[in-house]
Amino acid sequence: MKKTGNPLIKRIPRELLGDWRKYLVVGLFLILTIGFVSGMYVANGSMMQAAEEGVSKYKLEDGHFELNKKADEALLSAVAGGEKADVHQYILDKAEKEFDEKFDDEYAKEFKDKFEEEFPEKFEESYEEQALQAMTAQGLDENTARGMLPTVLQTAKDDGSFRKAYDNAYEDAYKEAYEENYQTAREEAWEEVLTEVEDKYEEAVEKYELNEDDAAVPVTVYANFFRNETEGSEGTIRVFPKTEEINLACVLDGRLPEKAEEIAVDRMHASNAGIQNGDTIKVGGQEYQVVGLIAYVNYSTLHEKNSDMMFDALKFDVAMVTDEGFERLSSPIHYNYAWKYESAPADKNEEKQLSDRFMKALLTQAVTSDREIENYIPRYANAAVNFATDDMGKDMAMGGVLLYVLIGIIAFIFAITCTNTISREASAIGTLRASGYTRGELTAHYLAMPVIVTLVSAVIGNILGYTVFKNTVMSMYYNSYSLPTYQTIWNGTAFLRTTLLPVILMFVINLAVIAHMMHLSPLKFLRHDLKRRKQKKAMRLPRWRFFARFRLRIIFQNLPNYLILFVGVLFVAIMLAMAVGMPATLKHYQDNAADMMFADYQYVLKSSEDDDGNVIETQAADAEIFDLRTLLRKDPAFEEEISVYGVVENSRYIELPKYEELEKSEVYISSSYADKYSVGVGDSIILGEQYENKEYTFRVAGIYDKGLSLAVFLPIEHYTDVFETDEKEFTGYLSDTEITDIEEKSIATVITQREITKMADQLDHSMGAYMTYFQYLCILLSAVLIYLLTKIIVEKNETAISMIKILGFEDKEIFRLYLLSTTIVVVIADAVSAVIGALVMTELWKMILAQMSGYFAFMIAPIDYLKIFLFIFLGYLIVLVFDFRRIRKIPLDEALKNVE
Repeated sequence: MKKTGNPLIKRIPRELLGDWRKYLVVGLFLILTIGFVSGMYVANGSMMQAAEEGVSKYKLEDGHFELNKKADEALLSAVAGGEKADVHQYILDKAEKEFDEKFDDEYAKEFKDKFEEEFPEKFEESYEEQALQAMTAQGLDENTARGMLPTVLQTAKDDGSFRKAYDNAYEDAYKEAYEENYQTAREEAWEEVLTEVEDKYEEAVEKYELNEDDAAVPVTVYANFFRNETEGSEGTIRVFPKTEEINLACVLDGRLPEKAEEIAVDRMHASNAGIQNGDTIKVGGQEYQVVGLIAYVNYSTLHEKNSDMMFDALKFDVAMVTDEGFERLSSPIHYNYAWKYESAPADKNEEKQLSDRFMKALLTQAVTSDREIENYIPRYANAAVNFATDDMGKDMAMGGVLLYVLIGIIAFIFAITCTNTISREASAIGTLRASGYTRGELTAHYLAMPVIVTLVSAVIGNILGYTVFKNTVMSMYYNSYSLPTYQTIWNGTAFLRTTLLPVILMFVINLAVIAHMMHLSPLKFLRHDLKRRKQKKAMRLPRWRFFARFRLRIIFQNLPNYLILFVGVLFVAIMLAMAVGMPATLKHYQDNAADMMFADYQYVLKSSEDDDGNVIETQAADAEIFDLRTLLRKDPAFEEEISVYGVVENSRYIELPKYEELEKSEVYISSSYADKYSVGVGDSIILGEQYENKEYTFRVAGIYDKGLSLAVFLPIEHYTDVFETDEKEFTGYLSDTEITDIEEKSIATVITQREITKMADQLDHSMGAYMTYFQYLCILLSAVLIYLLTKIIVEKNETAISMIKILGFEDKEIFRLYLLSTTIVVVIADAVSAVIGALVMTELWKMILAQMSGYFAFMIAPIDYLKIFLFIFLGYLIVLVFDFRRIRKIPLDEALKNVE
């Protein structure tokens, strides 16, 4: 007989109203989660679109390089061609020029010294022979003539005739001998030079990989000079002259400078420093009026150096002035040049290939122009350009994981609710099945509620995502990054991931559980025999007191529910570990930064000699020289800069045990290096030059505890040998006091405590307040999850609770039986999750920093474990009040309703 309709549909509104509190809690939870993730996707998509459009709109560079001297037009033209210079011919021409300048003078001196040493003896022999011949020509026999020869020579020397003959012969003989030997000597000397030239060229071939036949990479080169000036008392401001050619700025408030006394500064830094349009600030001792707040396209994050682990929007700023305003400043100009490829690369792989080929061409052109490359950063490796978008991309991934984990937990909670409902309504289901209702119809009925709640929550969440939460997320991004203006765009990915996928995930999980139960026969439903396996005997319990045994039985009966509870608590504990551990970690490094530095000041000099060739010295009593160079830890996934220090013996700042016993290839590494890359004593590490095809292999002899940087330490004598530097050269001075007797123009940079703490300061500023809010959110999250699960446990045991009420048990005793059981489980799950959550977060932290420059360990203090425990337990205490009220409201006749 054909059914005219499905009366089960009418049960859905009644069920929703009958248990509206549970569905309201679940719905709000889903709405907030989906809304926030949707807002994150929308904000990400909108900002990514703005960033992508900004590449062409604001003329973003494909990379930049810095030279130690300003490039002339010939060099810029050669670099723009993108072809390698003829290094062999350059070395040859240079050698020939130097040879020509030195050979004549050196040959003349050497020849004269040798001639004057040999000529007197030869001339005297020649003079004697001539005198002997003259006497024999006068008729004297040879013996008589030889006997008279000394007297004749002495007489000639006395009357000056010998000297006159000597001088006349000297000039002619010198000229003749000089000309006879010159060409031979020149050819021999040039052969030696050619051998040296070939050796140098072979070294250059290996150094710059000149043997590879790379195609030219034509580019357009733009001057993008800047000065690093002081801003206020502590800050650094990087000032660029106004340009329309490359790396433009988006004006978020005000306008660009038009006069020499006007300046536009970064919007985010201005917000942090309390700078507004119309304010007057001091830059390099000069006063400028702020007329605009901007966001440079190549500084979406304020990275002062590309190797910085974290940007610094508190004490670092970028700004724009006019050409006249640029001339008002006095700090050294950084000869920075940006380039754009003539043919844009199709993807990052091609971009890297182009960059590598262009770098080789640039290196050879710089070498042949007697210039050095101070810095070289292609766009794909530029942290100031990519950090924000990469981080937002990671936020999207993290938001997706957060959403699906929470949806999965809620789906399992729904599934457990459905199984309890099916168990409670087993007789009705058996009757319906016997009346002709199919398994599919009944499965669809029980699936309807979780799917409807999820779908409605997803729709409302997406509406809020495009309005409220999008603005919330965007304000978080603007608080951390220097971003341009954007327009909200429709995000199909957001709709798919925050609407369809949650509904599908909810549908699939509940379908699997419900369909599994619906495969039972109608007779089993009528008999309430819903177990597929044969009923086992009850587990024998210890001979404890009644209440203890009863609670233990309750725990075993609700074990699946408690397992879900444990998973939910563990998830919350992991998030709490971040919310609690992050502020503690940052505070630890802020408070202990001074103790982690091996010197309060590191003065890095431009050269160890001044303009006059004199060694730069200081009278500071605690100053100590050191050597420093930057190498790369090369890895296909991520290349990172490593500082290599040359340390003097008996250093007061960097103590290397067994200094004299260290072999040439043995080094100490910082604890940060050891922790980040899991390197221990006895392991080998390989570091390479940044712009050269040269690598060094070192064996780790020990771990140096002090210092946060990724660093390698070796004796300064070994440093000189390994890197083939001059023994008299050094990089700078370590000192615990400020050095004031070295001219500022001789100092390249000064590394102080600010360099160590700026990462922690910036993270604290960007995320510190949010971590507090996140802790509150985790408390509410734990309360929601525990509420849903404990509600299921109470509902499952309503009949039993009603029965023991009939038997005369008071509410307090029932509380001891049921709620105390759950409390015991929650306390155990909470304590275990606090430990596991901290351990998981510590490992996740390492994974996060594995793709970032620098490292500092995630800190979890004993008090933090207690905080994680208490925050989750606080959520449970809130739920405990509702559970107690729920138990009190269970009527005594509930047990009679289900009596068969």
